[in-house]
Amino acid sequence: MDMISGDLNDDKLQHLAMMYATLGATNEAILHAREPMDLYQRVCDAAVEAGNFHAAAVIIADWNTSWVTFKAVAGKGAAQLNKSRISLDEGTVEGQGLVGTAFRTFNPCISNDLLADDRLRPWHEGVRKSGFAAGAAVPLMQDGRAIGILLFYSVTKHVFDGEIIKLIERMARNITFALDNFGHDAERKVIEEALQASEARYRNILETMDNAYCEVDLKGRHTFFNNAFSDLTGYSAAELKASTNQDHQTDEMARKCLAAFNEVYRTGVPKKNQEWGFLHKDGSALLLEGSIQLLKDEQGKASGFCGVLRDITARRKAEHALRESEARFRALTHLSSDWYWEQDAEFRITRMESRHMRLNQRGHPLIGKRTWETEFEIQTPGGWDAHREMLMNHQPYRDVVMHRKTRKGDPYFVSLSGEPVFDSDGVFTGYRGVSREITDQKIAEKRIQYLATHDGLTGLPNRLMFSQLLNVLIPTATRFGRPFAVLFIDLDRFKFINDTLGHEAGDMLLKEVTVRFKQALRASDVIARLGGDEFVVLIQEIANPEQAANVARKILSAALKPIELLGHECRVTASIGISVYPDDGEDEQALMKNADIAMYYAKEEGKNNFQFYSKDIKSQSLERMILESNLRHAMERNELTLHYQAKVDLGNDAISGVEALLRWNNPALGSVSPVQFIPIAEETGLIIPIGLWVLRTACNQNVAWQRQGLPPICMAVNLSVRQFADDRLVESIETVLKESGMAPHLLELEITEGMVVLNPDRAIKLLTAIKALGVRLAIDDFGTGYSSLGQLKHFPIDTLKVDRSFIRDIPTDSEDQAITRAIIAMAKTLSLTVVAEGVETAEQETFLREHACDQMQGFYFSKPIAADEFGALLRDHVPRHMP
Repeated sequence: MDMISGDLNDDKLQHLAMMYATLGATNEAILHAREPMDLYQRVCDAAVEAGNFHAAAVIIADWNTSWVTFKAVAGKGAAQLNKSRISLDEGTVEGQGLVGTAFRTFNPCISNDLLADDRLRPWHEGVRKSGFAAGAAVPLMQDGRAIGILLFYSVTKHVFDGEIIKLIERMARNITFALDNFGHDAERKVIEEALQASEARYRNILETMDNAYCEVDLKGRHTFFNNAFSDLTGYSAAELKASTNQDHQTDEMARKCLAAFNEVYRTGVPKKNQEWGFLHKDGSALLLEGSIQLLKDEQGKASGFCGVLRDITARRKAEHALRESEARFRALTHLSSDWYWEQDAEFRITRMESRHMRLNQRGHPLIGKRTWETEFEIQTPGGWDAHREMLMNHQPYRDVVMHRKTRKGDPYFVSLSGEPVFDSDGVFTGYRGVSREITDQKIAEKRIQYLATHDGLTGLPNRLMFSQLLNVLIPTATRFGRPFAVLFIDLDRFKFINDTLGHEAGDMLLKEVTVRFKQALRASDVIARLGGDEFVVLIQEIANPEQAANVARKILSAALKPIELLGHECRVTASIGISVYPDDGEDEQALMKNADIAMYYAKEEGKNNFQFYSKDIKSQSLERMILESNLRHAMERNELTLHYQAKVDLGNDAISGVEALLRWNNPALGSVSPVQFIPIAEETGLIIPIGLWVLRTACNQNVAWQRQGLPPICMAVNLSVRQFADDRLVESIETVLKESGMAPHLLELEITEGMVVLNPDRAIKLLTAIKALGVRLAIDDFGTGYSSLGQLKHFPIDTLKVDRSFIRDIPTDSEDQAITRAIIAMAKTLSLTVVAEGVETAEQETFLREHACDQMQGFYFSKPIAADEFGALLRDHVPRHMP
C-alpha cells in the first residue's frame, strides 16, 4: 500500500478503486442479464453509479450503415450523447473521433482534454453543453473484429491513464464473453424451438404460402384449398366447397383445363407451368399458372388432382405493355435522327438502329468492332485509354465527342451517350446508348472559337491572342537576351469619320488600314486589333530602338495615305507609343501600359507621330489625373448614381429583368462617361468599394420597388475583374443580400468570359460558392472574349448575353446572323437563358424573336433611366397578349 501511495495521488487511487468497483458491478451485470440489451444498460448504469463517470454508452455497429446508434446510455450527459452524429467511415469528418478510430484500429482511443483535441472539433459544442472533459472509447471485439464500442466520459481531465484503460479493456472482454454465451444459448434455443415448430410449420405451410393451393376430386369438386386460393378467386370457403372448377370457367377455359387434367390422369406425369383461366367472383377473368399432380388413395388409385397456382394476369398485361413500349421505342427511333446502339460485355457493337436502317449483323463496318477499333478519334482528356478505363468501371457517360474524316476529306463529328446494362443477377452484359451527328454544331463552335481569338472585322488577332503571344515571347527573350518592341497605335481621326459617314465607312477604314499596316511589317512581326481604333504591333528581335522607330515611321506613312470611303476622300493619322523589352517593362502588363502612356504622350505632342516610353514622360495626362483625383472622393460626395435599363421577354413583351448601370456626375467635370472612369477605377482598385456600393444600392432599390407594390424582377449587376479576384466577394454578396432583404434568386451577377477561362479551377469554385447563395450568373458580351460554349458548359451559368457587335448588323449581315443563330441554338442545349444586348431597331427585334432568343435589352425598348422613371415604366408597361 505504501508503494502505491508513493506513485499515485489520492484522486487517482480513489478513481482506480471506483474502476475496480465498476468492473465488479459489470461482472454482476453479466450474471443477471438475460439478453444483450439488458446487459448493455446494466454495464452503463454500473459505470456511472460505481465508476463515477459523467456518462457511459454502448454502441453496436450496424453493418447496413456507417452511422452508429447507441444501444444503451447512462449518466447526466445521456441526452447530449443521443444527439451526437458519429460515423465509422474514415472518409467523413464524423468518423475521425474516438469511436470511429477505436472501431477501425481495434485499439482504445483516448482524449484526456476533449476541447483541446482537434480530432473532436465537430463535437466541441456538444462537449461544452454536456460538461465532458475527457473521454475513452474501447472496442468490443468478437471473432477477431470490432462489433461495437464501450464509451466513457468524465468531467475531469487526464483521468484515463494506462491502468484505467486496462480495466476498461477487461470490462470489454467480459462483455464479449457474455455475448458469446448469449449466442450459444440462443442457438440451442433456436434448435429446440425449430424441432418443436417443425410439425406446426408442416401443418400450416399451406395456409402461410403466398401461392394458392387447391385439391379437387375426379369430378372437379373442390375438396381442399388454402386461404390464398379463396382470396385469389374471391369466393368464400363454403362457396368453393359447393362448386366445381367448371362452375367458375367459360366453356373455353373449362375445355383447356379438362384436357390438361385428362393428360395427367392418363400418364400419371405431373404438369408444370400449365396455364388456364378462372372467373373471379367479381366477373373478371384471371389467368392462372401452376402445376397439376395426380392424387392417389391408400390403395394407389387415382382420387383427384392437386396443384399450386399463382395469378399471372398482371404479368401478362405487363408483358403486353412491354411489347407495346418496344413498338413505341422503334417508332421513336424511326422518327429521330439519332442512332440507337448496343455493345456486348467486351464492348463490341452488336446493334445499330436509326430511322434509315436497322443493323444487328455484319451489314455495317462498325458491327462487331469496338469504337477504338474504328476510324474515329475521341475528344476527351486522356483519349481512348481514359475512355476504356471508364468502360471497364461500368460508368455511364454523356456527350462524348468522336470525329473522323469522310471519304471526301470533310470533318464528321458525332456525340455518344451510353449507360451500362446489367442482367437480373447484376452481371454486366454491355452498354447501350444513342449517338447523333454534331458536325454543324462543331463547325459553328470552331467559328465562335476563332472569333474568340480574332477580330471579326479585320481577321487580326485580338487582345487575347496578342496577350498569349506576348507571354510566350517574354521567357524566350529573357533566356536568349533578345530585346523586342511593343507599338501601341491609335487612329487620330477615326471617331470623326465613323460618326460623320457612319459605321459602314468606319469598318471600311479599319479594313484598309489593317491591310496597309500588315504591308509595312515583316512576316515575323505581329499586329493585333485591341478594339475600336486601337492596334498593337509586336516587333521581335530588335538590335536597337531605331529599328522600332523605322517600323513606326512606315506605319505613320501608311496611315496618312488618302482613303476613299463611300465616295469621300478621307485621311487619318496615327499616334504611336513604343515600349522596349526589357528596359520599359518585363511583363505583359508593364509593356502594354507603358506603350499606352507613350501613345497618349504622342497625341499630346500633336498626333501623327511616335514616342518612346521614358521615365520622363508623365504617366498620366492632366485629364486622367483630374479624373482619378475626383473619383477617389466621388462616393463620399454622393456623386455616384445608378440608372436602370430594362430587359424584355421576347415571348410576351413583359419586362423580365433590369440591369443596374453606374453613372458619375461631378460638379466640376459634369457627367463623366463610364468608359472614362471605369478603367481608372479598375486600375487603382477603387472598383472594389465602388462595386460593393453598386451591389448594395441596386439590391436596396429592388426591394424598395417591391414595397411600392411593383412586381419582383431580377436585378443584374456587373462584376469587374478586380471584384472577381477579391477573396471576400462571396462574403460581400451574402452580407448585401442579408442587409437588403432581397431574395437571392432576384440577383444576377454578370461576368465576362475572360474572368472564367483564364483560371477555370478557381472560377468554378468561386461561381459554385455564389450559386450556393441562390444567386443567378450571366456571361456578359459573349462572343468577344476567350471562350466557347463547350468551355462554358463546365461553369454554373444561367444566362448568356450576346454581344451587341453581333446584333448591330444582324438584319443585313449573314455572318452575324449565322453566329447569333448558332449561339442561341447551342445555349438552348445547355438550358441557358439568352439575352441580346444593344437592340436598337425593330428589324433586330424581329430577327431575335423569330429565332427563339429569350430576352432583349437596348435603346429600342428603353434607355438606362433613373430609379423613379424605371418604377413608373414597370408600373405602366402592358405586355402584349399571346395569340
